[in-house]
Amino acid sequence: MFEKPISINYLKLQPYFGSYNGTSFALIKKEDKLEAYLYPGPFGFDATPDEKKLKQEFEFSDTGYAEAVAWMDEHYKDYEIVPHGKRYALDQINKS
Repeated sequence: MFEKPISINYLKLQPYFGSYNGTSFALIKKEDKLEAYLYPGPFGFDATPDEKKLKQEFEFSDTGYAEAVAWMDEHYKDYEIVPHGKRYALDQINKS
């Protein structure tokens, strides 16, 4: 599904964020590690609470990058997708 969305050289310079079918993802280089995240949309990485993010670390290398992409492919389908916007709207309706 993800098929290495960008070059690993890009990740040396800055994080990469994207989404697929309502699941957002991030690839972030931290020192000698590659952090891969899956989290529900529609909000961005910084606006999503950490407890809603699924995270896994990999070696920062071509092999680690391939493993991160395979991990995202495996887990994005299992990740509970509850859009923040809908949950927020329902919470507001229930309080009224």
